[in-house]
Amino acid sequence: MLNLILYIFFTLIPQHDFHTSWMNMTYNEKNKEFEITWRTDTEHLEGALSAFSKDEIHLENTSVNTHKILLNKYITANTNLYFNGKNQKLEIDVIEVTFAETTVHFRAIKCRRKLKTVAMNNTLLQALFPNQKNMVQVNYKGKMHSMLLGGSKLFEEISIP
Repeated sequence: MLNLILYIFFTLIPQHDFHTSWMNMTYNEKNKEFEITWRTDTEHLEGALSAFSKDEIHLENTSVNTHKILLNKYITANTNLYFNGKNQKLEIDVIEVTFAETTVHFRAIKCRRKLKTVAMNNTLLQALFPNQKNMVQVNYKGKMHSMLLGGSKLFEEISIP
């Protein structure tokens, strides 16, 4: 029965050519830490979480905390973030859900040393949506740096001058 439900669910997912998500990392110089958010389509995230957990997942603001552990596991399984070669843990703080968009706010990541490189491996949503593009924007000390991950490009490292 569950297989039938998942099959019906995945055949109802809208078919269009472009899927995107956007991760923003902004350095707070006063606190010496990065404030990080990730924005994505709610319906696509529900589909990815349903496939990942083998259960039907519906995200709503009133029930999103019941899925926080699952979403943390999914993000951990599909991302690696490195500052100066050191792996950083993305840990969810707050999740905001609207009908169309989900915004995940992560706990701030301390960064007291001068940032020289930022690297990321990111396969979020790509198992379900092969044409998924994951944009990553790093705002550090007044300069913006960007990565675009998707398709065969799953990892990128940028140098901070």
